[in-house]
Amino acid sequence: MTVTITDLTGLPRTLLFTLRARAEEHGRSAPIISDPLAAEWHGRIPPTPMEVYTAVFQLGTAVRAHLYDQIARQFIHARPRSLIVELGAGLSTRFDRLNDYPTNDYQTIELDLPPAIAFRRQFDAETDRHTFLPASMTDPGWPAQLPAIPPEDILFIAEGVLFFLPPDEIARLFTLLRRHFPGATVAFDVLTNRFSPKARAAFAATDTPMQWFVENEADLAQYGLAVQESRVVTHLFPKRWAALGFDVARLKVGKGNVVATARIDR
Repeated sequence: MTVTITDLTGLPRTLLFTLRARAEEHGRSAPIISDPLAAEWHGRIPPTPMEVYTAVFQLGTAVRAHLYDQIARQFIHARPRSLIVELGAGLSTRFDRLNDYPTNDYQTIELDLPPAIAFRRQFDAETDRHTFLPASMTDPGWPAQLPAIPPEDILFIAEGVLFFLPPDEIARLFTLLRRHFPGATVAFDVLTNRFSPKARAAFAATDTPMQWFVENEADLAQYGLAVQESRVVTHLFPKRWAALGFDVARLKVGKGNVVATARIDR
């Protein structure tokens, strides 16, 4: 199955935006993350219009990737034989970024819709420790395809994707995780009702509306999630936000994009 850039529409197309953001971050003199593989892959993609791509999006994506890298490293440190499952993985290069970690016992599975996985195969190859799973994250069949390991050793990462799903699909996903992986850890970013109306309108205009919002982290308990830690993307790297014209003091008291780490309860 050959997938071209023009075949990527709606949500799968956002993988181009996040890849570009990480590649451009890598090219900075003092990058938040180092991502040479993202830079290489981005260099192989022909120029394409990205209507929603802005300097704010680029910085937010880089900060978010940095947070998830921290979460993954901490998890691997505590559970060297762990499994990391990236939900809606797109062109994630996290496996490569974590490849300097002292242990090589952990595994990573990249799960995404079939067109996204087909596009990924043009850049990346599977190995014993790094495999791809073409499926919708709400498909009830994919959990059976994961290795049989204790849920406590599994970290699910949903980076920059869940807020594009309607609330009923969010409920279906967390019900699925609760049924099959009680005790596992899930890390994901959630948008609060205070998230930028301008950004919402821009994504809606490109057939990728943001659909899931919460009032605050307490709303996550209804999905059977016990939040262990949460961090706000715009609270980190204040000098970089200030360089884009933001009032850092105002950012510090606001919560728009929150990265949460939670335990999946029964």
